[in-house]
Amino acid sequence: MRILSRIALPLFALAASCAALRTQIHDAPIAVLDGNGITSPEMTVDSGSTVTFLNGDSRPHQIYSPECSELDSTLLRPGESYRTALLSGPKLCHFQDLLAPSAGAYSGTVDVRQAPRDELSIDSPS
Repeated sequence: MRILSRIALPLFALAASCAALRTQIHDAPIAVLDGNGITSPEMTVDSGSTVTFLNGDSRPHQIYSPECSELDSTLLRPGESYRTALLSGPKLCHFQDLLAPSAGAYSGTVDVRQAPRDELSIDSPS
């Protein structure tokens, strides 16, 4: 019974960590750059949220945005990724692959919404 309790607690902690990571990944858009272009050319996020660009291609890519410098990446070699937080919104960020500026398949937009505010409750006199 002792052995079972020694194993069960770490397994439970691992499962909880995996569930939290899955939620974080699900909430943050991931755009994959491959031989055909970008998989998510139109993304929508709240202010302060992150987006990730993953190079799934055999050649390098580099993300550039004229309006939103936080999207600008360094050179992404095959298999590398770039994750960034988008600052205050609302705003629309256009982006493209700096190494293929005329290839429309490697461009897109990120619509940054204003972060949702907590609703304030106002007590009215009875």
